Amino acid sequence: MNMIDIKKLEFKYGNIDILKKIDLFLEEESFVGIIGPNGSGKSTLLKNISNVLHPDKGSVLIDNILLSKYRAKDLAKKIAVVPQNTNIGFNFNVYDIIMMGRNPYQDRWGRVTNKDEEMVKRAMALTDTYSLSEKNINELSGGERQRVIIARALAQDPEILLLDEPTSNLDINYQGEIYDILSYLNKELSITIIAVSHDLNLTAQYCEKLVLLDEGQIHSVGTAEEVLTEENIAEVYSTRVIIKNNPLSNKPYVTLIPHTYKKRDEKNNRDFKIHIIAGGGTGERYMELLWQKQYKLSAGVLNQGDADWQTARRLDIEIVEAPPFVDFRSKDIEANRNCLKNADLIVVTDVPFGRGNLANLKLVSEFVETPKVLFNTAPIQERDYTNGKATDLWNKILLHKNTLILQRKDNFLSVIKKVEK
Repeated sequence: MNMIDIKKLEFKYGNIDILKKIDLFLEEESFVGIIGPNGSGKSTLLKNISNVLHPDKGSVLIDNILLSKYRAKDLAKKIAVVPQNTNIGFNFNVYDIIMMGRNPYQDRWGRVTNKDEEMVKRAMALTDTYSLSEKNINELSGGERQRVIIARALAQDPEILLLDEPTSNLDINYQGEIYDILSYLNKELSITIIAVSHDLNLTAQYCEKLVLLDEGQIHSVGTAEEVLTEENIAEVYSTRVIIKNNPLSNKPYVTLIPHTYKKRDEKNNRDFKIHIIAGGGTGERYMELLWQKQYKLSAGVLNQGDADWQTARRLDIEIVEAPPFVDFRSKDIEANRNCLKNADLIVVTDVPFGRGNLANLKLVSEFVETPKVLFNTAPIQERDYTNGKATDLWNKILLHKNTLILQRKDNFLSVIKKVEK
């Protein structure tokens, strides 16, 4: 067994509260990521679990036994730690450093047994450090050094492995390599893994459970889907993100909204509103261009999850949205009609039209007097999947007196300015 039960844990540095009433149960053989902003108490919590620090109040139990009841050697056989700082003050070779993990099993004279050698070889095999065994630790790259430190921890033959920022300052290839090793240890050797990390995406892809800390308290606990929400990230990190599923793993992927997109001086907004009919990524670039030029914007109807929908959300553009793969609902169509009524200009990108979004084009055809810019870089016949209905509507809109055709995308802004005047 390797369960961890934390009850009402509180910890202070001097008079400063670092951890406040932490209640957390971590199941045996789980892979847990502890995340949160700087100063949220992640590393301090890990040190309380490993008995490096001792709670001011509350308790930590391993397999229903208080941490304080374990002898140091017995606890070292139960828990191994990979610290954030992997610098070693002596230039021993890799084999000797990994052998240090056998210290809890050796007698007072440090005699090496066959079992010790067997476990060191096993640890090197698991971390692919055989080829490094004769090298001195200071000759290694960051990724190699981290594998060696993990091997040293594995030589302890632990049931629980605690890691503090295991991929900090590592290149992306080493980051994946380290987490692949941890995943293997968890799934194949049933080792409980608890990793503190700043990298939300790595933890989301690998960890089955996340613990989000905020100012020394648990904000939320659960799967990556439950914890990594845009609302939680905004509340805890005070920043805006977009979260969508990684197409390979189907796990959440967090994208930070750049600072330049977060703030726009609304006082300088142009008194000219443009409604954009787009979809499938055909409007992304043009939304950004118009947003940067301070135009008031709206867009729709866009399917939730669509690339244009994501861009509109990132730029905080007013959106009429609808669920994907179904016909637009009457309330969606009516909301889009209201946006069109308030628009000084309607822009229709070269989006393909099918049964689902044909309603957008029907709405545009209703607004005879409103100026329009229609993209025609790809002929409508090539984008019509409605047996000619979209083409008929398109041709009808072309007859409106204030309709302009855009044949070249590079003169988009100049056409918009022409209409604005």
